Amino acid sequence: MWISLVQTLQAVEKKPDQVSISELLEAGFPPHLAAAWKEKAKQPPENFIQWKRSLKGKEANLVAKVWKLKQITVYIQQPLNEGERSKQRLVETKNVNHQPHSGTDRNFPRDTKTKNIKRNQTFPYTTDPPYELFFGMGYQNLDVRYLPREEKNHSSVFLGGKGKGQIWILEKRDETFSYGTNLTFQQFRFTSGNRYKPIPHFYFAKDPNFYSQLERTGSPLPQPILFSNFLGYRYLREGKEYEFGMYQSAAFSAYPGIYFVSPNKSYSAVWSAGENKSSLYINDSWNSQDLGNHRIQAESIFDKKESVGFFYLKSESPASKLFLDATVYRDSPLLYGMVSPSEVRPEIPQVLGYTRGSFKHILGFEFLSSIEGHRYENGRSGFLPFFFSEWGNLLYRYREYNESGNYQWNEIGRAAFYEWRKEKTVVSFGFESRENGGQWEGKLALPIDNGNLLEFSAIFREGHPKTRAWFENWTYATDFNINLTDRQEIFKLKWVSPFISLNISYSEKENDPNPILFINFQLLQKIDL
Repeated sequence: MWISLVQTLQAVEKKPDQVSISELLEAGFPPHLAAAWKEKAKQPPENFIQWKRSLKGKEANLVAKVWKLKQITVYIQQPLNEGERSKQRLVETKNVNHQPHSGTDRNFPRDTKTKNIKRNQTFPYTTDPPYELFFGMGYQNLDVRYLPREEKNHSSVFLGGKGKGQIWILEKRDETFSYGTNLTFQQFRFTSGNRYKPIPHFYFAKDPNFYSQLERTGSPLPQPILFSNFLGYRYLREGKEYEFGMYQSAAFSAYPGIYFVSPNKSYSAVWSAGENKSSLYINDSWNSQDLGNHRIQAESIFDKKESVGFFYLKSESPASKLFLDATVYRDSPLLYGMVSPSEVRPEIPQVLGYTRGSFKHILGFEFLSSIEGHRYENGRSGFLPFFFSEWGNLLYRYREYNESGNYQWNEIGRAAFYEWRKEKTVVSFGFESRENGGQWEGKLALPIDNGNLLEFSAIFREGHPKTRAWFENWTYATDFNINLTDRQEIFKLKWVSPFISLNISYSEKENDPNPILFINFQLLQKIDL
């Protein structure tokens, strides 16, 4: 009976890799966090502990919750001296308390001089993670009349390997062969080629003909770049890693410069003194019991010729059911040498700001303002429920559209639509009536098990509306974005998983025989050796 009881208690405990994706999702994990858990669980235990310790805010709370509920146990095999080799043993590190802001663990003592775990609790002696081989391909087609053929179709194939902190890739992009390496030697990192860089910037040295939708935690496929080199020093302080060093990238600046990366890659910056050109990246979140949960995303390029970038803020208070999204960006033809060609390229710079606030997603307001050359547009709207329930809401929306500069026009839109929003899940469709026509709108963002994400957005305009539509969109950089469009029809479909991605967009203008069709397909296959 006693043996049976012990076996039962032991069966309750789990190792990180014994927790399934479905269990993580049921506990409230977003797909990207569940995928990160499974990826880190394959690595040595100390890597999993370090990753857990690096989390912040809501993600840290979710991981701590599952850690406690599932009674996670991590076993770390210790290095033994000559007198202890015959007495090998496992030291159990159990129920490690996460301290999001301290960067240390009370149950995982560290020696600050060696930056390792203390003797007989330092340098965990574990088998190396399996070497990973990966390969895949990508294809994209931009079907636009009169566009040169070499700009319509692009394809790529690649082969790479990852293990022991090193990663390499060989690629063929169209007719060009390239390589990428990310090498770490103790505290030093060296990256070279057309794929890897220590900074998470999307804009930096972007290859204008290629991009990756498979960039996520643990993925060997970050954004493709033009040839760049980085040499940096990784500085570990209280369990947090900082990195700074030098870079050279003719695609970004004719002169070399310096870069900096904060722990968790929440903040990073590059600067070239020769051209006085810099770029800043922010992706951070924080929680407050009184003020709610907040997240900011931003990226910008500051240049004396022309500066571009965006800023996005998401705030929510689960207790009071208040939600806020705000974004501002400066779009420019300069930017489209660095981003996906699926977007309609502006002829002149545009500055746009948008704010949406709501209570329980059923009662709220919107403001939008745009300056594009001599064209000024702004508007405001409010929405309230006809009917609401846990299965979604029927809403009425009143919106004012104003345009000045090239035209002088004011227009009123009245809409009825169904909507359901929860975290990253959005289901919305409806019809808006205007004085000179109307528009059908549809939006869908659906996280699916095992790290899959399905997104769809569409708009269909009837009649001859004088002002542009506010098109809610998901783009390459932010969780949320909104744009102005005068296109008669737009359909966008995106499906992303850890190993495959598909992106299709179609749009056409009124009385224009030149629609735009964009298709991008990417495949990634991993093999553990």
